[in-house]
Order: sequence, then structure tokens, then C-alpha cells
Amino acid sequence: MSKRNITFTEPEEPIFLKRIKQQAGYKEGPTIQTKKEALDLATEEDFEDTTEEQPTVVVLNPGDLSAEEAVEEAQKLKKQAEEAPADLTAPIVFKRPSKSTKDPSSKTKKNEENTVKTKKEKSKPLLSFDDEEDDD
Repeated sequence: MSKRNITFTEPEEPIFLKRIKQQAGYKEGPTIQTKKEALDLATEEDFEDTTEEQPTVVVLNPGDLSAEEAVEEAQKLKKQAEEAPADLTAPIVFKRPSKSTKDPSSKTKKNEENTVKTKKEKSKPLLSFDDEEDDD
């Protein structure tokens, strides 16, 4: 199957609609093409936060990050990101979190309990057809 280019040609507007729009003083709205052109004209300044949109910084304790320090840190991070961008070609590797135990002796107790349980289970038959010999 070959690829085909699909295009749309807008049909010409009927004469009676043109007359009505002229009499009413109707102005055409933006089309898809004009919207794309307007988007291309947008600059980086349009996407930056103004002073009204900046977050409010509250310093509760001495040593907390102040507004000026936060701006400086943000500029440093921005410069670092521009100098050394992330390697997007590298594979992403997920690692399981390590299990941390507080008391190593509790781990050995659990292992001992498990081995005792498995020994008891091994001694019992899995299927019992004689109802008379129930030990329980």
C-alpha cells in the first residue's frame, strides 16, 4: 500500500453568505495557518515568569535559603545544564532498593523458624485417604 498525501481545499463561500456577512460587518476569525504563524512569533520572554508569578519565599530559621540565594542556585543549575546536557542515549537502569535490617539476630531467628516449619511439613503426607488416621 502506497502512502498518499491528503489535502483539504476549502470550498468557496456561497454568494448569499458573503452578502450577509458584508451587511453585518462580520470579520473572519483566525485560521489554522494564522495560529501557527502566531505561535512561531512567540519568544522566550513570553514563557518566563513575571515578578507577580514568582513564588513567595518565607525564611523561618536563620540558615534557610533566602530568595536571592534561590535565584543564584537556579542560575547555577541552569548554567550547568547548558554546559553538560544529559545523555539521552544512555540506557536507563533501575535497581532494587537494598533491604536494611535493624537487628541481624532477628533474621537468623526467622530462618530457624522457617527451617523448623519445613521439617514438620516434610514429615506429614501431602494427601491422606484414610480418615481414621488423622493426627490432628
